[in-house]
Amino acid sequence: MIRWPGDAPLLHDLAAAARVAGRTGEATRAEEAALAVDGNSRAALNGLGLLQVDAGRFGEAAASFERATALEPSDPSFWTNLGNARRELRDAAGAAAAYQRALAIDGEWPDAANGLGVLLVQGNRASEAVSWFDRALARSPGFVEARLNLGIARQQAGQLERARASYRAVLGAHPGFRAEKEAARKLLEGLGR
Repeated sequence: MIRWPGDAPLLHDLAAAARVAGRTGEATRAEEAALAVDGNSRAALNGLGLLQVDAGRFGEAAASFERATALEPSDPSFWTNLGNARRELRDAAGAAAAYQRALAIDGEWPDAANGLGVLLVQGNRASEAVSWFDRALARSPGFVEARLNLGIARQQAGQLERARASYRAVLGAHPGFRAEKEAARKLLEGLGR
């Protein structure tokens, strides 16, 4: 039987390592143990929210992120995670508000800029979305998801050559990113390369 240490930050670190290793059950138990030790552990609440997102439990994830942002309102990643969970719940206004909070803290936060861009694409405002993806990529040039989203926005805005270039850049990204590369390949084939 595993005996957990009584240190919330250490338990959260164990959970983060377990999540990366694909051991979600162990990661969840470690985050819950961290919260049993310190019910106000912002990192454990955020970590638990990420695990809930991984499991498709977006309502629970939003609640975890809401607690994390209430305890630590100056962390843009917590606000972005809340925005992502709300977006999955089809709460576009709530998602936009969370992304805006993240950007109020750090005006160049790439994940929040990407999130706002996705909301605009989903709202059939692809031309407006392009600048948000460009903004995300200016801060984080290796942000493959934002590069794919930029291609989608460009394609929907009728910028087909620029969309092709975005998809090719995704395909040329360093190893990994299988889902993004597969999506880019299919989208590029749909445009007739």
